Amino acid sequence: PPHVISVNELDPLRDEGLQYYRRLLRAGVPTVGRVVAGTCHGGDLLFPGAMPDVFAASIRDVSGFAKSLG
Repeated sequence: PPHVISVNELDPLRDEGLQYYRRLLRAGVPTVGRVVAGTCHGGDLLFPGAMPDVFAASIRDVSGFAKSLG
C-alpha cells in the first residue's frame, strides 16, 4: 500500500526513517516523504501552540495524503 514517511530533522530516528523511505521507493511502493526542519521527535505534532505553522503543515500534509487514497 502507499506510504507517507514523515521524519523530524533533529530526531535520533531520522536516518532510519529516511532509509525506510528509500527502500520503499526502490521496491516500487508509492511513497511520499517529508522532513520537518528544526524539530525533534514528534515536535511538529506535540507542540502545536509553540509552532502553529509547523503543526498546521504536518496536519495538512498527512491528511492530504490520506484523502488522496480515496
